[in-house]
Amino acid sequence: MQEWLDHPMVQAGVAPLLVALLVAGALRRTRLAWLAVVAGYATAASLSAGITFSPMTAGRKVTLLVLLSPLVGLALDRLAPRSFRAVPWLVGAVCGLSTLWVFASLLGQREGTTLVTTAAGLMVFVGMQTTLTLRLREDGAAGGAVGVASGLGVGIAALLSASIGYLTGGVGMAAAAGALLLLQYVLNQARAPGYTGLLPIGFGLALFAAATTMLAQLPGYALPLLWAVPLLAAWRPAADAAWRARLALSTALAVASVLPFVLAAWFAARAGSSVVS
Repeated sequence: MQEWLDHPMVQAGVAPLLVALLVAGALRRTRLAWLAVVAGYATAASLSAGITFSPMTAGRKVTLLVLLSPLVGLALDRLAPRSFRAVPWLVGAVCGLSTLWVFASLLGQREGTTLVTTAAGLMVFVGMQTTLTLRLREDGAAGGAVGVASGLGVGIAALLSASIGYLTGGVGMAAAAGALLLLQYVLNQARAPGYTGLLPIGFGLALFAAATTMLAQLPGYALPLLWAVPLLAAWRPAADAAWRARLALSTALAVASVLPFVLAAWFAARAGSSVVS
């Protein structure tokens, strides 16, 4: 049993998927079903490297914020006025600013123009990725598709960039989001993710990508390519399409849109290996 739990595919994919299915199934009649996303991520993180917060490194700050994000999402779902369309932008701005705290120790190693451009780039990327994702909070198909595609993209990019921790986190998040897509497909019924479901996906995966840039070899110019995923996942060429067709279409568009991001990571990895050799 322990050997099975120690297998990377189980830790990153199978276990998060099963846990997310259990949580989503138990809470399927409510928006709380989307808590399965962070439950899946927590499963992957705990099985792979464990969850600790001392000392509070940049990576552990990322984990802490991802685990807290659904609680903030729950508060927003209850308190934020639905008619106030600026909420995703405000939340995105706060998430972007949080990168200054998350990566403070790493930013402190840079000086002058490099420090300013790196800090600004991280804030803009994380803030925009979070905002674009939160705009899909009433769309269960697009929300799940963004989680699957962005999670896989970030996980693969992390692997190419020599960051195994964020490979596990990204794929674990993708597996959990896939559980929500599967639940909606089986029930043939939408489950709006709200802020509860999409804040961990948008903010969390943006932090994973940013951390892979700061801690590993993912080039910074690749990060904005990830914005294409929530933009294309929301596209509805056939508004009257059946629900299951909408799920398939949103997922296919999201997966296709993440390919440039993965290719950028691949080319950067190849260039780096050529320089070393």
